[in-house]
Amino acid sequence: MKAILMSAVGGPEVLQLADIPKPSPGPNQLLVRVHAAGVNPIDYKLRKTGALGFGPGKILGFDAAGTVEEIGPGVLDFKPGDRVFYSPDFSLPGSYAEYNLAPAHLVAPMPANLSFEQAAAIPLAGMTAWDALFTRGNLALGHTALITSANGGVGSIALQLAKAAGAFVFATASARSADFVRTIPTAAGTGPDRLLNYQTDNWSDLIKAECPQGLDVVFDCTGNDVVSRCFPLMKPLGRIVTIVNPAGKLDEAYRRNVTLHYEFLQRRRATLESLKILLERRQLTPLIDSILPLEEAPEAHRRLEAGGIKGKIILRC
Repeated sequence: MKAILMSAVGGPEVLQLADIPKPSPGPNQLLVRVHAAGVNPIDYKLRKTGALGFGPGKILGFDAAGTVEEIGPGVLDFKPGDRVFYSPDFSLPGSYAEYNLAPAHLVAPMPANLSFEQAAAIPLAGMTAWDALFTRGNLALGHTALITSANGGVGSIALQLAKAAGAFVFATASARSADFVRTIPTAAGTGPDRLLNYQTDNWSDLIKAECPQGLDVVFDCTGNDVVSRCFPLMKPLGRIVTIVNPAGKLDEAYRRNVTLHYEFLQRRRATLESLKILLERRQLTPLIDSILPLEEAPEAHRRLEAGGIKGKIILRC
């Protein structure tokens, strides 16, 4: 089978197309014929650093959509030919390949109304956004939320989920991404309720003036000083969730009874099934920046690292 292997730890050029044996599923595993794989920031971070044991011979890729090719012993809820989507586990080879092994309990049936490319844009970012807003942030109808970097793969899904939940949403984006964020389809129309340019606006002062009652939830997809600037904006018992390392003073949180959550992807079929419902109801729309063939994985990494991506980059396998 064709796969993109890391030849070393380093730049995009270490991603090289290779022909390797097709694996066979073990107990409680599926062998999936991957039709599309999503590209995420975690991919290039692992490629550059070698973290989590990634190095020569490893296959990246943590979004997959395809068809079940074979089932291993003990698999009762899938059969060959089923269309599925999921986020490959870090302990197994990733989805930059024609075939991928997946633990059956992490896999969900694909939404009936999506293409493979659309489905591959959802799992990692969708599960991260879901847990940040609902599992950790306890976002509910009538809440007020801030989502930063709403143009990215995670932020753009979080914006849609927050609007589907009935929240009033502030969002930040750069000047080059503002028009894209304004046109993101939501359950209430398009875009956030209030879009702020983090390059030219003093967004924290504007939110404080426009939302004197305070924010219920902040979802930080940016990093830097976002978390520390948000403490004065929060209601008592407000929740801040971040997927990047925050900078600045963090000790003000306890004086304001604000909780700070560090969010890392939790793979669960139940979360994918919840996302599937919203996708089939068209309350959530996959947002794709571009689709490239598998062999152009190095170019996908270059584009993602350069910034300004609007949605997800997808590899067609």
